[in-house]
Amino acid sequence: MNAISFINGDQHITDFPATSARPLASFVQLCNDLLAGPDGYLSPKDSFLVLELGWLTVGTADVADTVVHTWVTKLLISPPWGVVRYAANAAAEAISDIAELHRGLAPGVTPPIAAWDSAARAAHAVSKTLAGAELYAVRAAYQSTALVEIDDSDTLDAITGNALRAHRLANGDTGAARIVEVTRNAIRSWRRLAGLSVVSNTRYRSSVA
Repeated sequence: MNAISFINGDQHITDFPATSARPLASFVQLCNDLLAGPDGYLSPKDSFLVLELGWLTVGTADVADTVVHTWVTKLLISPPWGVVRYAANAAAEAISDIAELHRGLAPGVTPPIAAWDSAARAAHAVSKTLAGAELYAVRAAYQSTALVEIDDSDTLDAITGNALRAHRLANGDTGAARIVEVTRNAIRSWRRLAGLSVVSNTRYRSSVA
């Protein structure tokens, strides 16, 4: 993501370029970390892959709240990449209940705060009995309930961080290919919801050639 930040001309070179949605940048950064060799560097092939993923995050930073809530729904329960796959029984139910609250939000309509609070408490209670990927999947869900009242980057960072931790624990350090697949789904989902093309932009190829 540093390369994207540099190419974009950001004032400060960072893993979170100004025009990229922070959750998507976090997904790409995890791909970078998992694909890097023992020396911390990427092979030419993997460098190209990570840069391609990074470039797909460009232009995703400014979206409506409805996009974020719908994307969080998918982060939680999407069949191809949602963290609910790592949960069972009460944990899976708690995640699904919160996802449905995100799905049901309508612009300009006051959300049922009592229902959100109840779902958050239930998920938090369940989490005390969990470990590993299942624990972090539920944490991502109950932390996401804060978005109904506090729409800030720190909250979204916490949600994404827990989801990524769940994916990493479930797939292990050898699961880089699976994390890349999950990242593609996360980026494409965000772009579709925001009304953006999901086709890779090739501008960076000439920029770094």
